Amino acid sequence: MGWSVILPLSWVRVFWIPFVSKGAHAIGLREKRWIACEVGMPQFPSDFPDCNAHLSFDGERSVRLTLDKGSTMVQDPQISGRKDNIDDNSLLSSENGDCAITVATGHCNSFDGFVGRTSSILIDFLSEINADHLLLFPHIPNKKTRLLELMKDESILRKGQCSVHQITSNRRLCFIRVLLHAYKEGFIEEGAVVCALGPSDLSLWISRSENNEGGLQISQSSVGSYFKEQSSSKWELWIPQDPVVRESHRWPIGFVTTGFVRGSKKLVAEAFCEAVLLAQLREEQWSGMPVKQRRKEIYVLVRNLRSSAYRLALATVVLEQEEEDVLFL
Repeated sequence: MGWSVILPLSWVRVFWIPFVSKGAHAIGLREKRWIACEVGMPQFPSDFPDCNAHLSFDGERSVRLTLDKGSTMVQDPQISGRKDNIDDNSLLSSENGDCAITVATGHCNSFDGFVGRTSSILIDFLSEINADHLLLFPHIPNKKTRLLELMKDESILRKGQCSVHQITSNRRLCFIRVLLHAYKEGFIEEGAVVCALGPSDLSLWISRSENNEGGLQISQSSVGSYFKEQSSSKWELWIPQDPVVRESHRWPIGFVTTGFVRGSKKLVAEAFCEAVLLAQLREEQWSGMPVKQRRKEIYVLVRNLRSSAYRLALATVVLEQEEEDVLFL
């Protein structure tokens, strides 16, 4: 069992020699991030978007996506390939029609949602909103082996499709931690936006990757206007009205709190994604591919805030690997 101790600078001289003489090892913040990312351990406060310390931590670089309170619909088919499910299955919306999501940055004092850090919390949330049928599996024993079996169970997909309209629309937003690995290439930075794939994105992306062709991009002019700052110190997502530009727009479902650490042999990023949207994304992907091609990870798109290019990534739900996401505390 190891311990991490953070001391005020004024204390270092007093405690340094006693600690080191007793076998303590001193590491820098970069090394600390390196180790944490390689083992998939969240870092405080960057990976705790629901705590006050995070709200005042590195606000300009770390962008947190927070969905509008009470907003539970997206009037756009990008989030789901089944047009009849759009209104009930989507979360993002806006009263002004042009913005669907707000970004809290700087010294905001609110987090519009909560983080599910244990299997029981996530299970209770899904039950509360009548979403037990969603393809999230925090409750299964022998998680890794059992999840592979569930991937082959067609009855689970049929149950989800029959229950699709039962989900409570006016609900709280539950974010769960995921580990992101790049699909073949790409470097994920802190503050990047995690987006849902369009209905045909995955097949096109894989074929492009095999042919070494360029992937999906937004226009360079859209990068600077992707978020609009409001007078309330929040940021809203700009939704393009031009049909051509809108073709490359993908709906955000989460945000990256810890990016890849340069020099690490195991490039892993940590992000928080809205649980319902993530589960619906998995359902669409499993429904659209043969059983042998299904993966326990969920395909997502990631775009660094200063980049125009989307990158394909694989998201692993932490609560499907561990019973609790607080064992490190």
